[in-house]
Amino acid sequence: MDIQQVKRMSGITTDKHDAYLSEIVPILIEFASDFCSNKFDPEALPAGVKLFVAKAAEYNMTPTGLSGRSMGDVSYSYNTEFPRHITKNLTPYRRLRVK
Repeated sequence: MDIQQVKRMSGITTDKHDAYLSEIVPILIEFASDFCSNKFDPEALPAGVKLFVAKAAEYNMTPTGLSGRSMGDVSYSYNTEFPRHITKNLTPYRRLRVK
């Protein structure tokens, strides 16, 4: 999956985020592999994994992860988990992990 495909799926029309996308796309594919306990070929990703990568990259570009803020001595809290509406695209590809 290349960054041009991610940009088309996310509706990004500028080259402003190309450096970020070239770094984050392989990381998100690895995250999907770990989350699903399933190895994915980056050249032939299933549709749900492609949707996850595009939505997760877009989610990380916006400041919506801010979950708390305080003014005294300035403190910010961020939610580091992806919301359910993004990870649900990976559900069909999850494998049972036996320990």
